[in-house]
Amino acid sequence: MSTIARSNHNAFSSLWAGLSAPEKTLFWLFILLKCALLFAIPLTGDEAYFIVWGQDLSLGYYDHPPAVGWVNYLLSLVADNLYWYRSFAFFSSALIAYLIYKLLTLKSEHDFKLAFYVAMAFFVSPVSLMFVINANDTVLVFFGMIGVFWFAKAMQQQSWQFAVLAGVFLGMAFLSKYFAVFLLTGLLVFSVLNVRTYGWKLPLLAAVIVLLFVGENLYFNLTHCWNNILFNFFSRTRHSEVDPNNVLMYLGMLLLMLSPLGVYYWLRYAKWNRGFSQKLAVYAGLPLLLVLVLVSFSNVIGLHWPLLSIPLIYLLYVTLPQAQLKGLYLFNAVSSLVIGVVLLGALPFLSQLLPESHKSEAAIYTQTDKVCALLPQKTMFTLDYSSQSALSYYCKNDNIHVFMSTSKYGREDDKKVNYKALAGQDLTMFVSKQKDLDKVARFFKEVKVEELKPLEGVVYYLVTGKSFDYSAYRQQILLPVYEQYYRAPEWLPEAECRFKQNYDF
Repeated sequence: MSTIARSNHNAFSSLWAGLSAPEKTLFWLFILLKCALLFAIPLTGDEAYFIVWGQDLSLGYYDHPPAVGWVNYLLSLVADNLYWYRSFAFFSSALIAYLIYKLLTLKSEHDFKLAFYVAMAFFVSPVSLMFVINANDTVLVFFGMIGVFWFAKAMQQQSWQFAVLAGVFLGMAFLSKYFAVFLLTGLLVFSVLNVRTYGWKLPLLAAVIVLLFVGENLYFNLTHCWNNILFNFFSRTRHSEVDPNNVLMYLGMLLLMLSPLGVYYWLRYAKWNRGFSQKLAVYAGLPLLLVLVLVSFSNVIGLHWPLLSIPLIYLLYVTLPQAQLKGLYLFNAVSSLVIGVVLLGALPFLSQLLPESHKSEAAIYTQTDKVCALLPQKTMFTLDYSSQSALSYYCKNDNIHVFMSTSKYGREDDKKVNYKALAGQDLTMFVSKQKDLDKVARFFKEVKVEELKPLEGVVYYLVTGKSFDYSAYRQQILLPVYEQYYRAPEWLPEAECRFKQNYDF
């Protein structure tokens, strides 16, 4: 073990030893709770969707840049197991907490014990509970925080090696989700305003490397119908409506994510000292939060949208007195335990708690093995990307596709199936709602319906459609999908688009 590593280990050991018995107990209870949630929460549709991405390595995917697919691919080389995939999220939260500590002690401008309490307060926070689901937001925060750390190291130590690492990890953050643009913009502004202190060569080196990753994504979009651009900047905002209530909901959500007690303490006790970590937190973390305020006027902000900024804003808590930081740690830990226990207690009653319209679908995710036992191992179709991904993963069937969907979400399967080539063929479909049977039947000369009963009170339908009517399907499904999600505005350069070619649009 190197001298630096031994020193860090000794420092952590000393800081851990300084925790009181109740503080240590809460820490271990949080770990146990988080492990319990990791194993208890059923596979989610988005998780399954991203896992399927990892089974088909590509330069990019329909909805978002490819980093989460690449991470899942690497994880799958070790084991194709849901809990193994989720372990990435679990350990990511621990790494992020450690990076908070390292960023706060980079210049030794803050007391190590205060930095330790800030890191621990984040690690046991309700936000950290979100890191049991492995999705693209998890990967975004993972790469974003590592990139910020290496950027800070590069600036502090004037190291081109660290600048290269910063560029690589910040580039991977961009390839995780476009929200990384606001982090990158903040770091650029920080570099420009502090050019006399840190120079321009290292930020420029990091920026050039990031641009290589941006170039990769632009190449993918240019050869894939501008998928990411159209989805994130057009499809998702097409039906937005101004609603001031969304702003209040977003601000309330932000208060909860940053911890109500933490925000109160910061407003009352914190002292702005213009330290390096504080300035970095503001420039790197604030742009996304401010942009989301504007977005919230016309869109409901998802709980995961501001996730990248939360650990960065936590850096500001380091100016709190130690007594308040201890209180914040205890408050966050107890809050997480209450939320986690309630969630664990509710999971067995999930089917009863769901709205009536969703109850029939619950078994697809909670009792997937029983559903798979009733399904044939052949090419078949579901009616949405979520069930398609879940069944494809659990049933070990790569030939499950999405039929009749006109949703803007989860259209990655469009690349894997050509409906024109299926004209006149018999198709098998898994239908979860009886009301959808007539909608499916209109695309076939006749249909045969078989009821599937994986559980008492749960009925699904295995539909065999005779002689698929491609012409009707093209007109009623594929044409609206093309018009809404694949037709780029004229100001974008002409892109290669297999969807357009396949169906002669």
